[in-house]
Amino acid sequence: MNEFAQAYLVPDGTDLQGIKDAFEGRYSVTEDEPHELIRRFYDTFDWSLYQAGTVLEELSDGSQRELIWRDLHGEAPKLAWNTDRNPGFAADLPQIPEIDRLASLVGIRRLLPLLDVHTRLISWRLLNEDGKTVARLEVEQNRYVDKGRERQGPVSVLLRLHGVKGYDDELQATARLLQEGLNLSLARAELLQEALAAAGRRPLDYSSQLDFRLDPQRRADATAKEILLHLLNTIEVNIPGTRANQDSEFLHDLRVAVRRTRSALTQIKDVFAADLVEQYKESFGWMGEFTGPVRDLDVYLLDFNAYQASLPETLRPHLEPLRDFIHAHYGAEQKALVAHLDSKRFRDLLRDWRAFLEAPVPEQSVVPNAMRPVKAVADERIWTMYKRVRKEGRAITPDSPPEDMHELRKSCKKLRYLIEFFDSLYPKQEVRQLVKLMKVLLDNLGNFQDLAVQADHLRDMAQRMREESHASTDTLLTMGVLVGHLLEHQHRAREEFAQIFATFDSEGHQALFTALFGPSKPRRKGA
Repeated sequence: MNEFAQAYLVPDGTDLQGIKDAFEGRYSVTEDEPHELIRRFYDTFDWSLYQAGTVLEELSDGSQRELIWRDLHGEAPKLAWNTDRNPGFAADLPQIPEIDRLASLVGIRRLLPLLDVHTRLISWRLLNEDGKTVARLEVEQNRYVDKGRERQGPVSVLLRLHGVKGYDDELQATARLLQEGLNLSLARAELLQEALAAAGRRPLDYSSQLDFRLDPQRRADATAKEILLHLLNTIEVNIPGTRANQDSEFLHDLRVAVRRTRSALTQIKDVFAADLVEQYKESFGWMGEFTGPVRDLDVYLLDFNAYQASLPETLRPHLEPLRDFIHAHYGAEQKALVAHLDSKRFRDLLRDWRAFLEAPVPEQSVVPNAMRPVKAVADERIWTMYKRVRKEGRAITPDSPPEDMHELRKSCKKLRYLIEFFDSLYPKQEVRQLVKLMKVLLDNLGNFQDLAVQADHLRDMAQRMREESHASTDTLLTMGVLVGHLLEHQHRAREEFAQIFATFDSEGHQALFTALFGPSKPRRKGA
């Protein structure tokens, strides 16, 4: 039988001495010296460990710190290791095979403390008439401390029953007494879940994914506000992590929400006044501009190991000065980014935008699509953008200039965003199929564009490194080889485009787009 048997929930106000006294007459009860533990729970900002049904906690008793990764419900064997520092990125975890899955869940995000649980432990040993310990009861008094929100309070009192080898009957008798004699219920919730609930926090309260439940008959302007308000919340919740540069995904998610905001403003057409749309389109364009430089550097750092791996082994060390150069300029760009985030213009933008989005829509509106059912507007906008993508894609030939590929990519992004905004208005499976289809096409177009941009930026950095005497001849030559590799990959993406677009434009997918978004009236053949 397992050494650990079960945990029981002790109701608020229960007299612990009364529980202890219930065992007198059956066993002698000795009490060990109470001691304190601090449990600190970690996860990424987007709850990647919790989503995977796991928990990472740090146990500290004042003399040593132990990190434990385990199943959320305690069903899987724990992986534990001693540590003398806080966990950070996956690279900071012990380099052992058993931890590969944890590292894969963390990805490129930083492990952040969720909250602490301060635990006072009182251990009772149940002794038989021979003075032998036949079972142990551990009273666990838990209190949460949420430093980030400057809150603390009680969580629970648990009674954990531990068996002793060779005394299974006594273990079962003790369990019956706890449940039937003292009416203690089994503790069903994980301590982390209890602590989060006590602190007023909801697991999975952040995701970069869109997940709307839209009413197809609701006014289009009110629905657009709902979508845009969600995107504003995403921008705002990522600002502290971006400012502190906790990990690169804060800035990435912020920028995606900004792009989606601009797309919603311009593609959910004629639901707001034209001058307001133009004003905020420009303002969020400015936000995209000042967040760009740090994101560009993030991409180079994230891709750096892949850059090195693409080179012959003898050249790889010569690329290290490029990493040093990026780090040397990163601080200044991050400082400029923070200055923009702290600027009056930025604060005013978010304040005024929120005030507009939270204000009720007018009873009557002269804006053409404002009062129409959102489903009708969504059908029209998605269908119009689909036809544009199809027309632009069909016009591209092997001789078309790169600019045509770039324009198609922008149209594809608008189409994908529209489908994602309104996906709850349509059959789930079909919409997911189209989003996956769009992703394949966008990945191809993105690779074509991004590889060219990266090659150009590397040329510029090589020039700056040479001017600032940060690069030897070997480094410059190695960077040239890397640029050549990037352009080769770009050429390959260009060659793959025709087949990928042909799949997108197949008769079956045309029929699916038509069935979901096309006008109800018959169309002429070839329209």
